[in-house]
Amino acid sequence: MMSHTNNSQAKLQNIIEQLAQLRVLPILVTDDVDQAIRCVTTLAQHGLPAVEITLRTPNAMQVLREVVRACPDVTVGAGTILTPAQLDAVKETGAAFGISPGITPVLAKAAAESGLPYFPGVGGASDLMLALEHGFSVVKLFPSDIVGSTKMAKALGGPFPDVRFCLTGGVTVETTPALLQQSNVLCVGGSWMCPANLIQAGDWDAIGKLASAAAAAAKA
Repeated sequence: MMSHTNNSQAKLQNIIEQLAQLRVLPILVTDDVDQAIRCVTTLAQHGLPAVEITLRTPNAMQVLREVVRACPDVTVGAGTILTPAQLDAVKETGAAFGISPGITPVLAKAAAESGLPYFPGVGGASDLMLALEHGFSVVKLFPSDIVGSTKMAKALGGPFPDVRFCLTGGVTVETTPALLQQSNVLCVGGSWMCPANLIQAGDWDAIGKLASAAAAAAKA
């Protein structure tokens, strides 16, 4: 049991370290396998080799599985995990990590036991206390722009100094450098570098430019 725990902790630590370097996590919403593979490949080629694929579409699990297989050099995670059943399905795809928009006792317990590197979502102190009870000290702050963004992250940093946040919700390339100035913000996430209209149009050049700009904003 210990080796399983140590192994999953090491995997989680590797992903946290990668996110700490990249500072921007693209969030991809698409139900088309080929488009997803092209998009993820383009993002990686332009400085963003980690991605969250949301489970918001009917075919999301297959998309996730195929992208994991086709893009072995990219850290591919799954977002919008709402139930333990989805968590199990994500693990089966070979995804590197899971993210949820919120937290429940049932899901937190399942995630802690699953061994899958996982980031629960929080909106305030009570959510964060629940996350910490289950061993999660890197969390997604969502919806960041509505719950106070860096002000909330800074306020929670007082009673919870060891927690680090990924801010998602309303983040743009323009706001990224300022958000990342806050010391307990690990990274930001968003879909602005891979918007649905450009994916639909297959405009990979435009997506590449947006990805490069996002990667540059992270270093600003």
